[in-house]
Amino acid sequence: MEKYLKEYALWDKAILPLDLREELNLIKEDKGELKDRFCKYISFGTSGMRGRMGVGSNRINSFTLTKATLGVSRYLRDKYEEATLVIGYDTRINSKEYAEIVAKVLSDRGINVFLFSEPTPVPVVSFTIRNLSLNGGIMITASHNTKEYNGYKVYDHYGNQIDETKALIIENLINVENIFEENYEDKKISPDNKGFIRNVPKSVNTAYFAALKDNIIKFNSGLTEEGLRKLKICYTPLNGTGRNFVPIALRNLGISDDNLFIVKRQWNSDGSFPTCPSPNPENSQVFSESIKYIREESKDGSLPDLIPHIIIATDPDCDRMGLQVFHEGEYVHLNGNQVGSLMFDYICRNQVVNLNAKAGEKLAFKSHVTTPLVESIGDKYGVKVRSVFTGFKNIAYEMEQLNKRGQGDRFLFAFEESIGYLYGDYTRDKDGVMAAQFAVLMAGELLSKGKTLVDRLEEIFQEYGYLETITNAIIYKKEEDRETMNNLVKDLFGGLLRNNSKEFILRSESCYEEKNMYIGDFEEGHRVIVRPSGTELKLKIYIFAKGDSLAEAIDSAAKLSNLMRKLLDRGER
Repeated sequence: MEKYLKEYALWDKAILPLDLREELNLIKEDKGELKDRFCKYISFGTSGMRGRMGVGSNRINSFTLTKATLGVSRYLRDKYEEATLVIGYDTRINSKEYAEIVAKVLSDRGINVFLFSEPTPVPVVSFTIRNLSLNGGIMITASHNTKEYNGYKVYDHYGNQIDETKALIIENLINVENIFEENYEDKKISPDNKGFIRNVPKSVNTAYFAALKDNIIKFNSGLTEEGLRKLKICYTPLNGTGRNFVPIALRNLGISDDNLFIVKRQWNSDGSFPTCPSPNPENSQVFSESIKYIREESKDGSLPDLIPHIIIATDPDCDRMGLQVFHEGEYVHLNGNQVGSLMFDYICRNQVVNLNAKAGEKLAFKSHVTTPLVESIGDKYGVKVRSVFTGFKNIAYEMEQLNKRGQGDRFLFAFEESIGYLYGDYTRDKDGVMAAQFAVLMAGELLSKGKTLVDRLEEIFQEYGYLETITNAIIYKKEEDRETMNNLVKDLFGGLLRNNSKEFILRSESCYEEKNMYIGDFEEGHRVIVRPSGTELKLKIYIFAKGDSLAEAIDSAAKLSNLMRKLLDRGER
């Protein structure tokens, strides 16, 4: 009997919740579906687990989360005499229920738990760990994925997502757990030694907002404050956790309720995301409901006094922030590379020049797949920009290494092209609340000068050179397609791009084989990066194209994007 059928048989014999039992009955004759769901246990790594919800060992459900949590509890009991964690969750379907299940599993095994009483952003969970001096944390979230997904992130006592060493130890502990064995329930701690489950104290949110205020800069305050009084903002939490955090943070900057427009149909916590099926603010389509709301409220789109200057969107767990800018009569979408470059420029202009820092003393971090434009900005202001592998956990690791060497104050800023940003050491994960504040400060400063963020971006391009970036992905659905993705990257290592690139000349190739990431550099100054996603069944493609004008850079980027899709999208999924 094949392995997946043996695993299916275990689940079929188990006592399952009614919804999982009904789902299992529906697919029991579909061998392809059974293989995808039972071919393995859902992977646990440095990003924890993420996947579609449903029945099966390769899905997110109460059983796979319990199995993972048993491994985490063993790790904590081996490491600490008495461990205490915080558990947060987003607004997704089942997130609260999953968080409560995880809390009970931990408590039953002697781990103390602080559990948030409402959906909470990722950066607040990370902040809470150090604020309450805890031993780690867990966040139930699938970030920006569609409603079918959920996930499980694990944080260490620094507030960082766990590194590869810790993840491997926990994974090995998870693998030995058998939640279907007869004496599984007998492995609980005795009632006298159970851990507590308590609500996170309200003081944590107060401390978080105070940390945001302390970390936000307002140099050139006269110009900025003048602009903030006039700035109109449209905000949508995309039915996520930002609803109870971003408006408060913006009001703390002095934004009045009269100038803050909330997208009502995306305000309530709703994991089905009814007006935004794919709640990822990286994509311009996500803003269509906001623009529709603005038109309804203004009654006449030609009245500029009633039109917000910027639209801010945060994803369901509020660690990402997307931005659109009203410029020359229409809303212009800015991608993560553009927003990150604007933020870094703003920080350097308004902070670094006032610090009298020695060249290289201040550090900024970005992922390898993030725009190299920030390196040019850093050179101007004497800020060293370092690249790390994709995942904010790698940036958090670098921040911790600085702290261990007593150099924590060297950290200035970090961001990834996937609209994740961090300024300050108060949390160790990207923060959409903080990013929203920066978007408002930047737009306010420019409004006082009669400019927009699009104007400033053009000025940056004129100073440092035009660069167009495109990020896209080839999406797969079945677990067996993961091998296909890896083979396509191997083909690039084998010369696929070099042999098929006619219009552009591939100058050199450098690759990070241990991360299965391909980098190709062209004589024209362009760059292509290809890597499988670490959390999703996606082959991600990153294009960086230069030009003497923005139009020329856009044209080259489009041609390179089409070339890569032609080479890699073979219709095999």
